[in-house]
Amino acid sequence: MSEMRKTNIMFPKDVQHVYEEIRAEILSGVYKPGQPLPEIPLATKHGIKRTRIRQIIQELERDALVDRIPTKGAFVKSITPKDLQELFEMREALEGMAARLAARKRQEEGLARIIGLFEECKNRSGSTDLENKVKIGEQLHQFILASCGNDRIVSTMEPLKMQIMRIWKTGFDIPDRVNKAFKEHIEILTALEEKNGEMAERRMKEHLSNAFKDYIKIMVLNEWSFEEAPGKEK
Repeated sequence: MSEMRKTNIMFPKDVQHVYEEIRAEILSGVYKPGQPLPEIPLATKHGIKRTRIRQIIQELERDALVDRIPTKGAFVKSITPKDLQELFEMREALEGMAARLAARKRQEEGLARIIGLFEECKNRSGSTDLENKVKIGEQLHQFILASCGNDRIVSTMEPLKMQIMRIWKTGFDIPDRVNKAFKEHIEILTALEEKNGEMAERRMKEHLSNAFKDYIKIMVLNEWSFEEAPGKEK
């Protein structure tokens, strides 16, 4: 999701830049799950005070990107199979209903713009632009949330944005998922265009269920952090 949440702390411009840089490095995988984020080396690297790094880490903890462990310090938050399952269960429930509501509440102009983006991408020679497919997929999800007319769904989804973005980045490791998602998004768009709420909800849930299955596979193959995974031997 492209639109970033505003920070709770009012950072000066230079500190805000450091916060955004560290956050981007976590989202892109430069900092791996479970990797420590020591305050002094980070302060030295970015040329700011240690107290500012501490504030940045607090903000990253609010973003659900960092865990702080007493006496041990801050670590990049691990993603476990249970985390992934719970996140996608929430998304199926919330975004499925959002799609149902958006099918009858969406504005024609906004829908036409999204359809145009998909048509342009589909007709592009070769149609292998994975990054663009992910980007317009994000825009479709945002359009549905913006169109559903339910503030409680939107506010419940807001804290999940960073976690969703972090998982989306792994999609580039599975090009087939990006291409399948593109086709699934077109099916959702068709339901929206036909104002078929039941179909829109079903297609959205199917899309998210398929995504979960593919992401859990890549989690196993890439050996993401399983420290908290049920049944993991110590």
